[in-house]
Amino acid sequence: MSVKYIDVKEPVLKNKEHYLTSDYKVRGDRSTHNGMDMIGKNHGIDEVIAIYDGVVITSKYSTSAGYYVEIEHENKYISRYLHMKKGTIKVKKGDIVTKGTILGTMGNTGNSHGAHLHFAVYDNKRIPQDPLPYLLGNLNFNSDYFRIFVSNIQSSLNAKVDGIPGPETLSKTITISAKTNRKHPVVKFIQEYLFNLGYTEIGTADGIAGPKFTKAIKHFQKVNGCVVDGIITKKNKTWKKLLKLN
Repeated sequence: MSVKYIDVKEPVLKNKEHYLTSDYKVRGDRSTHNGMDMIGKNHGIDEVIAIYDGVVITSKYSTSAGYYVEIEHENKYISRYLHMKKGTIKVKKGDIVTKGTILGTMGNTGNSHGAHLHFAVYDNKRIPQDPLPYLLGNLNFNSDYFRIFVSNIQSSLNAKVDGIPGPETLSKTITISAKTNRKHPVVKFIQEYLFNLGYTEIGTADGIAGPKFTKAIKHFQKVNGCVVDGIITKKNKTWKKLLKLN
């Protein structure tokens, strides 16, 4: 078994030592793996803690996940903690938990081969996200970033600034691509927003609609049922999806 130490800022293990045994979507047989498997201090068992504040929406057993907990956070994203030891889960559905709350103890229940924690993050549409940016503190579960994004877009486009997207904001949107308005101020705000959504391939927000920007936009378009061309317009619905208007 290959083991890799991860220097996390937002722990999910009480002793704050995390050793990765299986990465997100990386397995020897190349099959999908929608989370990260990890073990604790001295490559051993540790107590599992909540990565962020939220509400417990699941606390039960399944044949695949074993004893597990799901927490819904402020931005409606969900963190999942699988394969915990029988009889150790300390929270129930409906409990309000805070960052660092002990959820249970790492175990070997369900479809598991050795005691470990399978940690996963899902967005508000139940689409799996790479957990690593959340563990490293590069992304969080706050909901404020959408209102900030909308306010910045409104200010840049001379629309009414209230953080609430609507027809007026949409009517003022412009075409953004690698060829059109590639250095417009809205580019940086889109980059920051997409990174917060988990599109980490967009890289550093430099305010330039370059190749990484185009790649991330195409990914966003594909996931959201838009025309996949890397160009942000009203016509291909990309602006509407970015502003959550349909």
